Amino acid sequence: MDQYGWTGKILWVDLTAKKISAVPTSDYEPEKYLGGVGLNTKIFWEMGCPQVDAFDPDSPLLISVGPMTGAAGPFNRAEVCGIAPQSYPQETFAYSGVGGKIASEIKYAGYDGLVIVGKSDQPVYLSIVDDDVEIREAKYLWGLDTFETQTGLSKEYPRAAVLTIGPAGENLCRVAIILNETASAAGQGGYGAVMGSKNLKAIVVKGTGTLKVARPDVLMKLQKERMDANEWLKGGAQSWGRYPLCGGPIAEEMRANRLKRMAGCHGCTYQCMGFYDIPGIGKGAQMCVEAWYGYFSGGSSEGYWEGNILSQKLGINNYELLGIMSWLRAVQYGIVDKKELGLTSIPMIDHVGKLKLGGQKVHHDFLTELLNGIASGKSILSTGTARAAESLGPAAQKFFNGIFPARGYMQHHIENVGAALHWAMDTRDPYSSCHDYSSGFGPYAKIASYFGLPGGDMAGGKKMVYDRTEYQTAWVQNHQSIKNSMPICEHASMPYHFFHPPAMDIRIFESRMLSAVTGIDYSVDRLWEAGDRIYTLRRAVAVMREDRTREEDDLSQVWFERRVGGAESLATPLDRAKWEALKDRFYAVRGWNPANGRPSRPKLEQLGMKGVADKLQSAGRLG
Repeated sequence: MDQYGWTGKILWVDLTAKKISAVPTSDYEPEKYLGGVGLNTKIFWEMGCPQVDAFDPDSPLLISVGPMTGAAGPFNRAEVCGIAPQSYPQETFAYSGVGGKIASEIKYAGYDGLVIVGKSDQPVYLSIVDDDVEIREAKYLWGLDTFETQTGLSKEYPRAAVLTIGPAGENLCRVAIILNETASAAGQGGYGAVMGSKNLKAIVVKGTGTLKVARPDVLMKLQKERMDANEWLKGGAQSWGRYPLCGGPIAEEMRANRLKRMAGCHGCTYQCMGFYDIPGIGKGAQMCVEAWYGYFSGGSSEGYWEGNILSQKLGINNYELLGIMSWLRAVQYGIVDKKELGLTSIPMIDHVGKLKLGGQKVHHDFLTELLNGIASGKSILSTGTARAAESLGPAAQKFFNGIFPARGYMQHHIENVGAALHWAMDTRDPYSSCHDYSSGFGPYAKIASYFGLPGGDMAGGKKMVYDRTEYQTAWVQNHQSIKNSMPICEHASMPYHFFHPPAMDIRIFESRMLSAVTGIDYSVDRLWEAGDRIYTLRRAVAVMREDRTREEDDLSQVWFERRVGGAESLATPLDRAKWEALKDRFYAVRGWNPANGRPSRPKLEQLGMKGVADKLQSAGRLG
C-alpha cells in the first residue's frame, strides 16, 4: 500500500545495548498526531512517560519530522522533545524546533523520527545513510566545537547534514543547544546536555530518497497561487530576521559591510537569515536572538558578532544568554558579587545605553570568560539562570523573577493576557511558535474578528483584555500544535498570512497543503481537531509525569505586583481575581476540570483518546 507524506518508519537506537531497529510509524497513529511535537508526544506517552531525570540513560531523546517535511517551502523543520534539563524548578517534558538541512535529510533517509535511549560507554556519533545506520566511535570529536565537528564529519560524509553538540553539551550545561549548520539550533530546553549525557556527540544524516506526494498537481497549484499573489517567494515578515535586531550602528555596519548573502533552511523560499563574515572572528548566519550581545556591546559590531559566533561554537542557548545579560544587572545593583559568577569584570551599560568599559579587548575578555565558563560546566551559570539565582539567595531570585516569568525561561513577548495565559499553561517558553498574539491578532482587529477572537487592542502597551481571551489562547495553542507537527515554520504561518477570506486563510492553506501531500482529506475542522488532540496529549503527559495541576498554571508573583519589562510586556500588572476567573473559563473551553486543570474523560473520548483517559484514571489523575 502506497504511503504519502510519512515514510512509515521510526529509527530506534539503544546506545547502551548498541542496538538499532526500525518500528512502524503507524504504531503511533500519525494521521491523528501528524509528526514533530505530536508524534514525539505520542511516542513518549506510549513509553509510559518515564519518571526519570533528564540525564538518566532511560531519558529518551526524540527527534521527529512531519508529513510536510521535504516539500519546497517553509516545511523543513524537525522537533526535538524529551525531558528538559533547562526547565525549573521541575524538569518537564518539553520541545524545541530546529531547521537547517537536518530535517529534510532525515525524511530523505526514510525516517519519520528518531528515538534515542541509553548511554554509550564512550563518545559516539550516529551515522545514518539511508538504511545503513551505525553507532561509530567519536573520541576524536569530543571536545571540538560545533563548527569544527561539522567540518570534520562533512569530509567523511559530503553533503550530509550534521546535528551536533559543543563543549556545553558534553559538560552537561543545562542550557546547551543542538546545532545544525551555523545558526539552526534546538535552542530551548537544554537538549544538548541530554545528548552529552548519552555520550552522543553528533547525528550525521544523508538520504537519497524523496518525499512522496499523493496529489502533486494540487500541491503545485497551491504553491503557484501563493507565488502569483507574491506571498511565497518573499515577504516582509521574513526579512526582518536577516539583520541584527539590536539595530543602531551595529545593524548598519553588519548590513552595509559584513553581509555576504541571504540564508535559510533547506528548500525554504523565504531565506530569512543573513550570512555574515568578520575576519578574525568568523563566518556564520544569524536571525533574531543571535543578536543577544548586540544589546549590551555599546554599539560594537565586533563584540556583537564575537558573542554570537562563540556561543554557537560552544553550543550555548542564545536566548538564555540574553536573559543572563539582563540578570547581570544584579551585579550592577549590588545584589550579586561578580566573583560568585566566576567573572572578573562585566562591561555594564548605563541608563542611556553607553558602555562603561570600552574597547574590543574588554568585550573579548568578558565573552571568553563568561561563555567558556558556562560551557565548561564549572560556572554557576551552567545550571541555568534560574538555578543560579536560587543558589545566590532571595534577593537574586526576586530580581530573576522579574525577567524569567515561568519554568526557568526568559520573558518573551508577554504583552497581552492571552500570551500570559499561554505561558502559564505550557512547560517552557512557548513564544517561538505562537507569535499569533503579537504579530497576528494584536495589530489586526479585522483578522481576529474574522476568526471569532478578541484582538486589535491587545498588544503594544494597550489595554488588558480578559473577556473571551480563553478562546484566543485555546485557538493559538491548537494552531501552535499544528505548526509544530506538520511542521511549518512559525514565521510563515501567522494568522495574517495568505489572508483572503473566505476563499483562503492560514487554516485553509495548511489543511489543503497537508491533504495534497498525504492524500488524506484534512478539512479545517479535522486539522483543528488534530491540534486540539496534540495539545491535550501534551497536557496528559504533564499530568501523568509531572503531576501537573491548576496550581502550577501560573506566572511568577512579580507579574501580579508591578509592570514588568518594556515594549514586549504587559501594560499593567495582572489582576489576580480576573486571572483566576479566566483560568476557570479556559479549562471549560478546553474540556478540562476547572478544579484541577486536568483533561476530563468526555473530552478525551471526544478526541478519540479513550486509552489516555483509562491510563489517567488508573493513576488517579483524570480530570
